[in-house]
Amino acid sequence: MEYSKSFFGRTVIDCSDSEDMKTDEKIELEYYETHNLAGKSERKYGIEIIKRKEKCEKFNIESKVVNNLSNEEKVIDRLLEILMLNKVTPVSVDDIISDISVLE
Repeated sequence: MEYSKSFFGRTVIDCSDSEDMKTDEKIELEYYETHNLAGKSERKYGIEIIKRKEKCEKFNIESKVVNNLSNEEKVIDRLLEILMLNKVTPVSVDDIISDISVLE
């Protein structure tokens, strides 16, 4: 399937968020809305999270795409707001989405 994505927002995790991080360390998180271009799916909107961490002048990049979550763009935008506000990383996004869907 073919997907497009649009930038939603960006946040940073630093030493004010985690005692385990050094003062000069930071993790950048970017959040995207994905859209199924084929349009055949009932759930055509999804998300992508990209995590960038610089270490020794090299970047460690992780990403996670979760497609086909909802047919309502408003639902995805609200989900992305929650994820960004809570600085959710790619590794934990599946669990968070699962927890949120149980609450709805």
